[in-house]
Amino acid sequence: MKIVPKCRDWRLRAAVALCVLLITPGVLLAAGNQPYDERKEELRFPNRSIGLWCAKPANPHSPTFLVIFASGDGGLHGVSKAIYEHIAEQGHYVAAYSSREALARVKSSGKFLTFAEAASAITTLLREAKRLLDLPDSTPTIVSGCSRGASMVVFAAGEPSLKPQICGAVAMALTRESDYVTPPPPAERDAYIKLDDKGGALLYPALGRLGSIPIAVIQSTKDSYVPSAESRQLMGPDTPIRRLYEVKASNHSFGGGKDQLMHDLDEALNWIASKIQPQGGSQ
Repeated sequence: MKIVPKCRDWRLRAAVALCVLLITPGVLLAAGNQPYDERKEELRFPNRSIGLWCAKPANPHSPTFLVIFASGDGGLHGVSKAIYEHIAEQGHYVAAYSSREALARVKSSGKFLTFAEAASAITTLLREAKRLLDLPDSTPTIVSGCSRGASMVVFAAGEPSLKPQICGAVAMALTRESDYVTPPPPAERDAYIKLDDKGGALLYPALGRLGSIPIAVIQSTKDSYVPSAESRQLMGPDTPIRRLYEVKASNHSFGGGKDQLMHDLDEALNWIASKIQPQGGSQ
């Protein structure tokens, strides 16, 4: 029988304890020399829960704002994970969630969310993200998302109950329509809510709902849903509150163009940040 020296036994116990800490929800996941500390918290909603990943920068970017990021349909993997990590590495407070996880029950039941239900869920995400990151309620928020997550961006930034909290928006790989929110009845729709032939809300016309909130759309030149040239036709020329970034890439996931995607994302966030007023409003 081989006797394990006490020092090695102590080190083993310490390693096991560290592993437990790293995988336990709601505790610190990264620290030390990392550019940000990270936490994961389970947010509970009626009949479901959503994991919220929160990154707190060691050296916060100025001015201070919160970035909410919604992944694509594949969850926080691939390009969505890279986007979330890049935002955090740049010194921004960021809270991210998986659209796949958030919409799993909606997709399985076939019962889409009403505007009121979607707005209530996003309100909870904003509130809890600020709590977990120790940010004041008045902290301005930029909503961002990729693919299906980009649908959330257009909805949230255009919804009257949410607009006072939002100072800007970044939609990446934006599709033509939203497929998880039920449009309101005709009598309750504003002029910017237009539907496709299947009854889905069209996203590019809905950009008009944002009013003075600045939005950047970042689109691949060879996006299989809406290539950037079509995005330009739908959006028209850039304005002081609308920008389109065209990324030379091979597909909807920005294949071969991730470096340019991150560069354009940084530029878009800085453009929006330049409009943030000291009180948290936007120009």
